[in-house]
Amino acid sequence: MKSLMHTQESTTASDVYKATLTSHASTCQSPPRIIPIEVSYSEQQQVQLAYFLRLLKQANQENRWIMFIGQDALLDKHLLINAGIDINKVLLLKNMKNQSKHLLMIKALEMGNCSAVIVSGEIETFNTPLIRMAAEQSKTLAFVLNQNVKVQLTFH
Repeated sequence: MKSLMHTQESTTASDVYKATLTSHASTCQSPPRIIPIEVSYSEQQQVQLAYFLRLLKQANQENRWIMFIGQDALLDKHLLINAGIDINKVLLLKNMKNQSKHLLMIKALEMGNCSAVIVSGEIETFNTPLIRMAAEQSKTLAFVLNQNVKVQLTFH
């Protein structure tokens, strides 16, 4: 598992989910924490989104919150419910008081009362030592959603 952390610049939701299956097969430990986890998806490609929802469902079993930072990171309520996520354990931070998403993610991770913290943006912005350290210390999954919106042009 450690080799996975050091050989990749970013880790995808499918990588982490598959690693949880391997770790659960050998022992009953909590999912490995590889931070931050990139979830890149589009309307046509939703594989990473499906793995992300499976990881959220696992995180939801802990007695801690799932926090979405910013309205743009929040997924559809029905999508969360259909994935088996208890929305009573979901928080949305809307009022960011002119603080960066990076700083807000660090603060949310450092508090330690979330099983997952989700933000929307580019993985490069959040793939920092401060976020990795805060997530590892709090044993919290940190996700960066990147919805690749591709506009299809039709020529007539």
